[in-house]
Amino acid sequence: MEYYSHKNPDKLLYAHLLEVYHYAMNTNVELKSWEKEALQVICLCHDFGKFTTFFQSHLNGVSNKCSQHGFISALFGVFCWMQKKGLWLQQVKNQISEDEVISLLIYACILHHHGDVKDISKNLPEKFAGDFKADVNLVQKIDDAYVQIEDLRCNAEDIKPLLEKIGLGSEFEKFLAQQRGFIEDILRYLKRIEYGIRFIGVMPQTFKDGINLYFIQQKLYSLLIWADKMSAANYKVLSPCYASSDTLIVARDKVIRPTADKNLQRIRQSVFEVVLSNIEKNKEKDIFSITTPTGTGKTLAGVFAAVKLKELLRKSGRIIYALPFTSIIDQNYDVVKNLFEAIEDFEKNRDRYLLKHHHLTDGEYRGKEEALKEITDEITVYEKVASECFIENWTSGFVVTTFVQLLETLISNRNRMLKKFHAFYDSVLILDEIQAIEVDLLPLVEEVLRKLSKLFKCKIILMTATKPLIFEDACELAGFCDYSIFNRTKLVYHHSDLKVAEFVDFFLREVYEDEKSFLIVANTINQSLQIYNGIKNNLKDKEVIYLSANLVPRDRKEVIKKIEEALESGRKPIVVSTQVIEAGVDIDFDCVIRDIAPIDSIIQCAGRCNRHNQKSQGKVLVVNIKDDSGRSFAKRVYGNTAIEISNMLLLQHPEVEEKDYGMLIDNYFSMVKENKSFKKSEEFLRSIRLLKFDSILEKEELTISRFSLIQQRGGYVSVIIRSNEEIEDAYQSYINSFSIKDYYKRREIYLELKNILFEHTISVPSKYVQIFDEEKGILSLPPTSCERYYNPETGFVYDPNDNVIFA
Repeated sequence: MEYYSHKNPDKLLYAHLLEVYHYAMNTNVELKSWEKEALQVICLCHDFGKFTTFFQSHLNGVSNKCSQHGFISALFGVFCWMQKKGLWLQQVKNQISEDEVISLLIYACILHHHGDVKDISKNLPEKFAGDFKADVNLVQKIDDAYVQIEDLRCNAEDIKPLLEKIGLGSEFEKFLAQQRGFIEDILRYLKRIEYGIRFIGVMPQTFKDGINLYFIQQKLYSLLIWADKMSAANYKVLSPCYASSDTLIVARDKVIRPTADKNLQRIRQSVFEVVLSNIEKNKEKDIFSITTPTGTGKTLAGVFAAVKLKELLRKSGRIIYALPFTSIIDQNYDVVKNLFEAIEDFEKNRDRYLLKHHHLTDGEYRGKEEALKEITDEITVYEKVASECFIENWTSGFVVTTFVQLLETLISNRNRMLKKFHAFYDSVLILDEIQAIEVDLLPLVEEVLRKLSKLFKCKIILMTATKPLIFEDACELAGFCDYSIFNRTKLVYHHSDLKVAEFVDFFLREVYEDEKSFLIVANTINQSLQIYNGIKNNLKDKEVIYLSANLVPRDRKEVIKKIEEALESGRKPIVVSTQVIEAGVDIDFDCVIRDIAPIDSIIQCAGRCNRHNQKSQGKVLVVNIKDDSGRSFAKRVYGNTAIEISNMLLLQHPEVEEKDYGMLIDNYFSMVKENKSFKKSEEFLRSIRLLKFDSILEKEELTISRFSLIQQRGGYVSVIIRSNEEIEDAYQSYINSFSIKDYYKRREIYLELKNILFEHTISVPSKYVQIFDEEKGILSLPPTSCERYYNPETGFVYDPNDNVIFA
């Protein structure tokens, strides 16, 4: 009998097991000898349960509960490891050995390789003594496993020669020779190990602490699921392509934005030269920073520093450039792409050199043909699914991505994200605008990145205009360059409380000048809409533009383009926005007005004023706007602590020139450190150390699965706005695809439509749910309702009394 692992293409099971092992072992990831041994067992055993006739019938469309293969495969993996290491099922003593801990990792990696990583306790008995009566779900799995073992015994003559080909024939024979009850003994053995790690705190010196153990498990799991998916799809492994600094330096002059300000030009060149000089002198250090004011050329300096560092240290990994928002990825990606176009074969292998990855990425991976060319004509190839695989695996020498993709891979239980966990090995990371990360998550992020730099041989470069509370010991590459070199703007605090109508009146009477462009940044959507309507109704002959996440992403991009065109043509628009405009968007206003916010956020806004130093000193006016009940809009978004500290500092320094912004930022972060609770970081770190991937009980503990950079606000839902023919056609095609049984065909259709769907999706309060259509669990605003509930200039039409927080 032939045993297969997958259909389309038909793949022999033993060949798949060997291929997964060879794929996993032949990456650039350096493994210790015991990690190699553990990975060998994990890869060769991960699909052992597919040797049952139950699973072979499943491949032909006939399934039952014994078709599941994860549990029996995980047990076989642990059994093989115990045989290999001479481990016995005796009670674990005071100290757990390294090999015993690895038993638990093998069990977890194999058990969860087809889904997200769950808490291991869910598949272990509650107690390590006595019967299993309390573990109802586990008892059923054990009973099914004994049925599967009996089935394997019936076909042992066919199966054993195949397992001998992968070196597991003897272990298979011994596994089948075990008496009933041995599965329960293995599970009790694993429970004792899990209990020792979590509740007694015994940990072999090899792992030092739980964070080391977490990185080891995630590395082994990542290598397994990546190799498994590549082999299952029959894709050839593609090698990333790397750019040399000598090639890129030729293209640098072409991508530098020209400026009439010779001083600014000189500063940018000085930053670039000093950064590259310092990276060469300090290449052996792990963490670097480039802290310079907005407009000093950090992007190019950081990119060249990373390329140079990779060359100097001969690092085998990729460069990973992460930014906080998808809205600014495109412009930074274009800067890098313009450099890379100097490479001779760039167009042919573009994505292997340079890849852009976020949830709205174009789903086409250019260069995948090399990986698919051996697939025969009889096999259906889903082009978008193949592209998704190479994009999500970061098959590129230089990846431009988001903090979400980066950090929610490093701190995650999600299978889809963890495929690329091992891709961090021996890489250089650039984190741009790191101050955008929530302050109370910074200790967590710092600890995880420090471990990454040590355990995965990563180098990390932080780039920011407002150095936050993270990596205070980082090696500063542009140390001479501080705010004192500029005086482009002055911060002025108007501390009197203003209601929205009072602010509009104040702006029109005391601030507005016809010959100046203005950017007004509010803290909530409700507040921004009131300000926009108030100004537009009073200045009907002026260009007043609105921008926030209340607009679908497609309309938001059009608005940003409209703002850029207005400013470049010399027009003087008034733009009312929320925080979406804060970081990275390369636009330049004569005057910026910011509702009070954390100091670093205010300084980010100041970067949108007189950005290129081509005007007289610009004014950055900070105001304090409250709703009709007297409650601060800012405190709803940022909480009391950050706003109280900002208010106190601004009262002490009501007028601050740009040359003194550094002083203001330092004082702010010092005070935040003294007053801010970092409990959230501590709880997540505890979960990482204890390998708590999700909640054992349904309680609100901060397990790994709950980590997210995107704040999940209760009471909001995602809605597709079907406002034009393009989205309507895409929506109908998407809904129709639910009737297709073939997962890959269904996925292919979704990937073709994904960008259009996301480009027309926003979050709105769930109280409005009755006005939306619901189909297949998808909420949408039908075309007949769009005219009433969606305005292409201002977005979703709310009840004016709603206090909508989303920015």
